[in-house]
Amino acid sequence: MVPGVERSRIGDQLWVFVLLLSARIGLAQDDFLAKDFNDHECGQRLAQREGLVKGGYPTRPGDWPWHVALYQRGVNSAGFEYACGGSIVHRYLVLTAAHCVTYAASRRKIPTEDLLLKLGRFNLSNEMEEHAEEFNVIESIVHTGFRPTTFENDIAILRVEVPMIFNDFIQPACLWKRDDGYVLPNVQDQSGTVVGWGLSEGNVHGSVLNEARMPVVDSLTCLASDRTFFGRLLNSKAFCAGFKNGTGVCNGDSGGGMYFQFQNRWYLKGVVSFSNTIDSTGICNLKEFIGFIDASQYIDWLYENTPNSGIDDPILGHPNIRLINQGNCGRNKQVYEYAEERKPVFNQYPWMVAIRHPFVDSTYVPCNGVLLNRNYILTTNCVDLQDEISVTLGDYDTGSTKDCAKVNGEEHCSSSSQTVSVGQLFRKDNLVLARLTIPAVIGRRDHIEAICLPVTPEQRNRLYNKYIMTGWKESGTDAQILQRAVLETIDQNTCRAEFQAAEYASEASKQLDDRTICARNLADPTRSPRCNDYQPGSAIQAIEKKSNRYLLYGLQTDIGYCSKPEQYIAISKYLQWILDNIRG
Repeated sequence: MVPGVERSRIGDQLWVFVLLLSARIGLAQDDFLAKDFNDHECGQRLAQREGLVKGGYPTRPGDWPWHVALYQRGVNSAGFEYACGGSIVHRYLVLTAAHCVTYAASRRKIPTEDLLLKLGRFNLSNEMEEHAEEFNVIESIVHTGFRPTTFENDIAILRVEVPMIFNDFIQPACLWKRDDGYVLPNVQDQSGTVVGWGLSEGNVHGSVLNEARMPVVDSLTCLASDRTFFGRLLNSKAFCAGFKNGTGVCNGDSGGGMYFQFQNRWYLKGVVSFSNTIDSTGICNLKEFIGFIDASQYIDWLYENTPNSGIDDPILGHPNIRLINQGNCGRNKQVYEYAEERKPVFNQYPWMVAIRHPFVDSTYVPCNGVLLNRNYILTTNCVDLQDEISVTLGDYDTGSTKDCAKVNGEEHCSSSSQTVSVGQLFRKDNLVLARLTIPAVIGRRDHIEAICLPVTPEQRNRLYNKYIMTGWKESGTDAQILQRAVLETIDQNTCRAEFQAAEYASEASKQLDDRTICARNLADPTRSPRCNDYQPGSAIQAIEKKSNRYLLYGLQTDIGYCSKPEQYIAISKYLQWILDNIRG
């Protein structure tokens, strides 16, 4: 059975395959009121045009920025497979069909950890698309009236934990309602557009997003075409559309909505819900009409189930939250390797940056840092605000012009690194936020990516017993190579006592509070168990199991030289300051 397609027997010979209902609702990007779906900032194509749907036509990247690919974890594998479509309806919400998030012919929900949303997608065969972003689902809300045997109320809401960032390739569509007195017209006999990655000619899934235009037909015409089939499925919240000529939605187009353009904005009217099949193989019959759910009749239900999560939180509700944790931030590339020590360092931590002064030997890295987004890095007070500073992104071996290393026994090489200068610098305590003069090429090279920050209350308050540290060292034969160590956390009282007993410890380092994380490298066989000579700005991070992403928890403030534990700035205590100072 094709992923995302389910069949139910009606009578002895009749098979129905279900296609996703996908409602799209517009929302203003800068309005964080959960129930404010703004009619004036939705349904717009912002990307410049450069140049499914069976019998349809290929689209261009950015043509349908509200269309989402919904992936399900494979039954017999740990990976995800394309299953259905979905629609961005809110910065926290995607609307999809209930049958796409429930097990076949039942109302039992698929666990949220087995669902994955991919936004900004165009070519599903290209996993390195520049504008693609992934979001984990933390809650699925299936309509209480969903009936899997008749596909009545086949609709569900998927909620993500952090807000989506709207841009040229990720936008909400407009809901079929207006608050300014404008009445949307009757669409009977009018043609709308449906998009999807479903079966195309040859009954194979399309790689690129396709679109097809088809007219809405009246219910009597639809019933007369196949009374046995549509008589069981059509109701007051559904309508028919199509040509019956081989052009229409097919298996895998689940999730595509029917859109109409009015006053230069795209509105969602219908959502593909069901269609007849050719025979017991379950392949769609494009000589028949397609059944759509009337999405405009679910507006009140959507409002009732729009969560208020994050609005009152000072971090999640911050207007600049959209500028961090973008795209593939903190992605763990070695998903099948659980022991951090066994993972290759090469290209595993692409957010690490080498910070230098122009007059210093280029192989020497006096200061480490991390990439937050295309425009900002984060480091510590090893940066002199009066000096000219350059930053190298995507580096591994500072002594080599081309980085290569063996990964799982095979030689791998990365493309060239990117070196840019630093413009503005902002400092608070020992933390430094620096704006780059040229944006980082995130998304174009797999060795240059941003790290995620712990933004949810659960992430901010969590304490780990061990952290993963990465950075370049001050000295030694391996100082030119990016290094990694696993650290064990030291409780505040023990750490404070060791610093107070240290002969050369500063008074400031002895005054520990919750803005400091203490840790020690206990697994370095080449030095004293208490020695850790990584340069300032080295990062400590942890993998969040739910999202399988690295979250930044601290940056090293000094070099211990074996005399005392290492202190790290607790990033979670400075999130408000970071968000207050970054700009788009």
